[in-house]
Amino acid sequence: MSKVYCPSNLEIRWLIDPVKGDSVSTVPASAILERHDFPFPPELGHGWLERMPLADGIAVFRSVHSFRPEASGQLIPLGEFDIVFPETTLMVQTAQGHEIYHREFYPAPTAELILKPGFDCFRHTERVRVLPLINSSSNSVMTGMSISDTALAEQMGEDMAQQLIASLGLDIPPLVKIMPIPLHTSALLRASMSAVLTGPLKRMFAQSKLLEYLCALATFVITQPPATLSARRRRDRVRELHAYLMQLEGKLPSLDELGVLFGMSARWLNNEFAKEYGLPICAFIIDRRLNEAHAALLESNLPIKAISERLCYSHANHFATAFKKKFGYSPGSLRRERRTEDSP
Repeated sequence: MSKVYCPSNLEIRWLIDPVKGDSVSTVPASAILERHDFPFPPELGHGWLERMPLADGIAVFRSVHSFRPEASGQLIPLGEFDIVFPETTLMVQTAQGHEIYHREFYPAPTAELILKPGFDCFRHTERVRVLPLINSSSNSVMTGMSISDTALAEQMGEDMAQQLIASLGLDIPPLVKIMPIPLHTSALLRASMSAVLTGPLKRMFAQSKLLEYLCALATFVITQPPATLSARRRRDRVRELHAYLMQLEGKLPSLDELGVLFGMSARWLNNEFAKEYGLPICAFIIDRRLNEAHAALLESNLPIKAISERLCYSHANHFATAFKKKFGYSPGSLRRERRTEDSP
């Protein structure tokens, strides 16, 4: 019979009221093996955590955060997580949507980390103490896995497992760090939590995806991807970048960061993207966000300042200048025209 892997101790103190921050509750480990709803106030939004123990010392977990538009602009302290593993364990977390801030209390000293798409969190430790702070400016999802050193050696072989840990720079535990990881690699981890399958088949699917992810991760951090790829694979990378930009919210990564995420030189990636989609990367995302702003001015009552902040303009005047340059009229005039049309 396959053993089921659980932390020897897992304590979560949910921060129920993100405004007051003084109401907490404790959820035992057994209560979060299935979906557990976060105690968000209704005016904030909703979310949940689910964790699935698998065979052979592996577990997968996912945290989903969905916020109401009027709650935008806050950093929500989700709760204090304190996990003690039976042995030294590799723990990985990857984010979709907006940035997630981690206030790490163990290993000491206290550290502030930023988890965001393309920049994943790696820990190699027997204990995790962390306070995640969720940016409410947009929805986000965190997917993670944990695998004990014993299980990692069983799955990959002891030499390869040690090489993976060393290549991640985690060979002297306890350690935690953020690393740039190609999106097509971390996508395998994100895909492990099926929304369709149930029961033993869901667990089997999750374990197969996690093992596929570990193989891809080892290939990237140990051998690094080849410098040359086929023309077809290069086009696929550009299309993957386009899909990434279409769902990207918040600050745009630099071209160098995008080059790391997609395993290509920044210059090549920018040139090929312009050939495929008609605009360089930065111009493309600015154009898209201005179109989103135009729609928001027509379809919502969000203040212009809030719209500009949501699109990561440092000042509302910069947003207004870019908007007028593209459309020929200011955001304020568009909003006034809409209100005139809506008036009886």
